[in-house]
Amino acid sequence: MNLLLVDDDQSQNKVLQDAVDIFNSTSDINITLDIATNYTDGLKKIQTLNNYDGAIIDLRLEKNDAVGLGNNLIKEIVKELRFPVRVITTHKGDLEPELQIENILFKCRGRGEEEYEDVLNEFKKIFLTGITQILGAKGTIDKQLSKIFWDHLSSSMDIWINDDKRTPEQKQKTLLRYILLHVQEYLELTEESNFENYHAAEIYITPPIKNNLFTGDLVIENESGKRFIVLTPSCDLAQLKAKDILLSEVESEEEGLLFEKTRIIKNGKGDADKLELAQTELKALIGNHYSNKYHFLPKYNSIKSGLINFQKLKSVRVKDFNENFERIASINSTFTKDIIARFSYYYSRQGSPDFNIDEIYESLIN
Repeated sequence: MNLLLVDDDQSQNKVLQDAVDIFNSTSDINITLDIATNYTDGLKKIQTLNNYDGAIIDLRLEKNDAVGLGNNLIKEIVKELRFPVRVITTHKGDLEPELQIENILFKCRGRGEEEYEDVLNEFKKIFLTGITQILGAKGTIDKQLSKIFWDHLSSSMDIWINDDKRTPEQKQKTLLRYILLHVQEYLELTEESNFENYHAAEIYITPPIKNNLFTGDLVIENESGKRFIVLTPSCDLAQLKAKDILLSEVESEEEGLLFEKTRIIKNGKGDADKLELAQTELKALIGNHYSNKYHFLPKYNSIKSGLINFQKLKSVRVKDFNENFERIASINSTFTKDIIARFSYYYSRQGSPDFNIDEIYESLIN
């Protein structure tokens, strides 16, 4: 794991280097610390090396620095690069207002507020997610892009080169979507070309990216607190033809089948066959093999698990929707297709009269 330290205080640099040495002696992850002792050196390392998994930056980086040159380094990283940053400084008030939005990837702490050991362990946790290897300058996506460039685009670029109907901006956008489709296709496969299992987090896009309501949006009703999934066809929503929004309720973990099955399993008492059946049926619900009446949505951050119940439908006038509902996430289009297909199949069933199975059985074996 490569960390950059930009700080003109030599004594603090020594303290951090000592902390890194102790960390390396006990951890399965080895940290290489690159130190810059002034603004110019720090900027040069950021712009030229660009292989860091995290950075610790002071705000005042020179003897007469009264403005906090570290702000410029942070803005350079936020604008061009993709690794977490921790500001550690004795002048927290120098942090510019536009940078004062903390999250897991960017934090500002006063010197001494936090042990370096804790800071290094936090960098390690982020590093182990693989995010800097995926999005870094020489990460997984870069490798995939090189493969797509030579294996796919090299034989199909004439489609875009000879396209006289689209503007350069339109061509760039379609080409970008084409490339991302290929990246997605590669990422769905394991090294053995089998399909990867998805993480629950991949199902949701939160907050929603599309500006307007769309099929597969997960919404919450302000008055009741109930959650619903939007089932109105995307073509109606995209062309603003919909006058009403069709919603299906998402039952929470505290009601319906999910509650019934988990309660039996959690109690763990009673008939063994009943317990085994509850376990089997809960796994079938989670895997969406139980019934086309339902579709399971897993937990992700503040979004709780739930079961879409296609029998609990609701229609809301478009003009009333924004006032009464709030969008909390969009379902990834890959999963939305399955939800819509399941909903469509459930209501397209017609059934047929039953045969006399025993009679047919006897005729077959005799």
